[in-house]
Amino acid sequence: MNKWRHFTNSKYFYMILSLAVAIWIYINVSSPGLGSTRSAANSNNVAVAEKSATITMNLQVNVDTNSFFVTGYPKQVEVKIQGPAALVTATKNTQNFNTYIDLRQLGVGKHRVRIRQNGLNRELKYTIKPHYVDIDIEPRMEKVFPIQTAYNSGGVAQGYEVGDVSVNPQIVQVVGARSEVQRVSQIVARANLPKNSTTDFHQEVLLQALDAQGHTLSVLMSPQTTNVKIPISLPKKKVPIRFTQTGASDKEYNLSSEVNEVTIFARKSVLDKTNEIVVPIDITKLGKKNYEIITLNQIKSDIIDSNPRTIKVYARRGNSDNQVNSNVGEIGGSN
Repeated sequence: MNKWRHFTNSKYFYMILSLAVAIWIYINVSSPGLGSTRSAANSNNVAVAEKSATITMNLQVNVDTNSFFVTGYPKQVEVKIQGPAALVTATKNTQNFNTYIDLRQLGVGKHRVRIRQNGLNRELKYTIKPHYVDIDIEPRMEKVFPIQTAYNSGGVAQGYEVGDVSVNPQIVQVVGARSEVQRVSQIVARANLPKNSTTDFHQEVLLQALDAQGHTLSVLMSPQTTNVKIPISLPKKKVPIRFTQTGASDKEYNLSSEVNEVTIFARKSVLDKTNEIVVPIDITKLGKKNYEIITLNQIKSDIIDSNPRTIKVYARRGNSDNQVNSNVGEIGGSN
């Protein structure tokens, strides 16, 4: 016990104790610092991490559009950006910059100009593809043209006729380089009829600007489309009706109706050969009735339709000297 007291009172004890305290303080102070240094290092690594992305941008053309018309430039360009990952991602999502060519100091003629950007963060590196474009600046010209129509006549069913084709609107404004507008011979709305068309055709058709040789020209049109209407119908013709008595009977009947002519619809070749419709009435099938309802296209199979479609024929006993053949139809349907 005396030895321990003697040791604790000695200078060696205090030297060892001081060393232990110093080590404890060092450990407690240094350890958090080391952890913070690692965290800061990791944060710095995240901040400086880089990535790249390619963005497709519309190309803006700075020029006096009231006086000049420019051709030869692409509508869009590709911009490759590289830099801090967060900044690249934000720029790709927002696209808060623009690409352009500035032609305001250039005159009429052909030029090679550099594509530039405005609005990209300075921390980003970028390349624009293409770097340069070859453009042609020409005087601007406007002109109004009537719209012509064209269609594949082979699409019309055989025997059917095409009426007056109409378009709405009927005129178009053409804008472009003067040399190109001056070459415009006609503006055409070309409709594509389905095969064997038998009914009116309606379609919104894209307009084409053509030169005298039928080549398409590079101009702007307003509007770009028109509504084409092509009426398609069967040829028609008015003809008289004549009734004849059939069936075994020793009595003569007067056959009559309330109209004396009908409009028939058929192919032109049929109409050319048809000057009247002969309607046979079988007396033996009348029974107690004194009339018969006739469907005209059942009498003559090459008649596709008629107006009216059915007629009511009256049969009254009489003699051949007083037989009346007047022909009128009761409308059973119409075109």
